[in-house]
Amino acid sequence: MLLRRITEHVKAQNWTAVALDFVIVVVGVFIGIQVANWNDARQERATETTYLRSLQTDIAVSTNLLDEHIAHIADRQRALAVLANADKDSVAREVFDDLMRIGLYELQFLNVQRNTYQALENAGRIGVLRDLALQQSLVDQTVQIAAIREYEADMARFQHRWVDEFLLENYHIGNMIDFDGAEVESRRDDISDYTQMLDDRRIRNLSAFLYDILNEQRAHAETLRAAYDSSAANAVARLARLGEN
Repeated sequence: MLLRRITEHVKAQNWTAVALDFVIVVVGVFIGIQVANWNDARQERATETTYLRSLQTDIAVSTNLLDEHIAHIADRQRALAVLANADKDSVAREVFDDLMRIGLYELQFLNVQRNTYQALENAGRIGVLRDLALQQSLVDQTVQIAAIREYEADMARFQHRWVDEFLLENYHIGNMIDFDGAEVESRRDDISDYTQMLDDRRIRNLSAFLYDILNEQRAHAETLRAAYDSSAANAVARLARLGEN
């Protein structure tokens, strides 16, 4: 319709009308582009908001899990410190069994929730998060988690090679395990006092070595905790800038 009208105006050499038609076309195209851009920006903002909310959930879950993990490391290091340094006469048998369970027997691995970050990374869409500080804190998380995994692998290899063999040969494992069911509990008939093992240089060396590995693991865990705090703060700030308080 508009094209036909422009053609008619050209044939009639009504240049004023032609100019007016041209302005109408340009303005219409401009408005169309602006509306499309506005819709795209609104959709991108909505998408970013959704990911930010999801990240907040992951961070909250991961922070709680990480705090539990750091607390477990601290408990284990306290037990290992006693095993590495205490005199046998200063530790009761029941306490010794708990120290052996926590210090030498238990092996816990870091568990965090990274569903949102992994989805963004796998899809190559990290850029949907328009806050560079938030992107960096997420990268910092990845680096620290990788470092923790390395120390966990070292810990697992060392325990499998040295600690498990030592315990199986020298200790009644049932003293450290909470069995389910009274019928199983009744078979724990070893009443030996193993506190004399504190005179064994092997248990002191094993405990000291594990304590040192946990030192590095704890340092990375605390750095990871700081990265989570940074991510949480950056997500809140970004949502505020998006008007999503």
